[in-house]
Amino acid sequence: MRIRNLGALVTGASRGIGRALAVELGRRGCRVALVARDPSGLDGVVQEVLQVGGEARAFPADVRDAEAMQEVAGKAASWLGRWQVVVANAGVGYHGPVLTTPAAQSEAVVSVNFLGTLNTLRAAAPFLQEAAPAAVGVVSSLSGLLPYRGGGIYAASKAALNALLACLRLELVHSRITLGWVCPGPVRTGLIVDGVPHRKLPVLARWTVPVLEPEQVAQALLRLLEAGGGCKVIPWQAALYVRVYRCYPRVAEWVLRTTGAGEV
Repeated sequence: MRIRNLGALVTGASRGIGRALAVELGRRGCRVALVARDPSGLDGVVQEVLQVGGEARAFPADVRDAEAMQEVAGKAASWLGRWQVVVANAGVGYHGPVLTTPAAQSEAVVSVNFLGTLNTLRAAAPFLQEAAPAAVGVVSSLSGLLPYRGGGIYAASKAALNALLACLRLELVHSRITLGWVCPGPVRTGLIVDGVPHRKLPVLARWTVPVLEPEQVAQALLRLLEAGGGCKVIPWQAALYVRVYRCYPRVAEWVLRTTGAGEV
């Protein structure tokens, strides 16, 4: 499935990877429904999409609210016409010790990163099924695949998301809906400043895994969907660490313990 001149919806579209996805879709001639909690931020992205040749409209909403997402999906579908692409990107970061993280903070991370994605996909599903072939893209995280001190709450939300998507991909195997998700290492967004500080990620990751630009993640996800979906870890250095961790978990854990990884 080529992602060109299609109707698409992107969550978390007011900044970072979501903004990059919206602009890249606009560059491909798509009509893009932009979803985020910040209406003013969305207005700026609308203009950027228009400047690269696409069409865009803002649909402010909170992905944590399942009813609001159902309503937004209906409104977006009316504007988009044939809606064939959804990208669930909205997410929040957090770094801190598991046992002393306030309950409200834990709930906020899980409700956006996991339940927010689920709400988005459920709301979009009827429209995508009607317009199939269609594509579902999700932005997950390397944190859901590799443990580090201070990353427990955030990593758990992304690990749960990865498991959900792996099961959903099996459920969609006989449909005409492609599902793909990327698990990027650190990306140059506000997340590595405010949510999951880069300076507190595992030492080896800081030294050897380059910080990605949001545009790189956006392009990688769209390429993945065009190639048939599945899960992709980026960059390749991060993918290598995941393979090592899976094949030699005790060695990998020893390295994580002895390098000061993820100090809180």
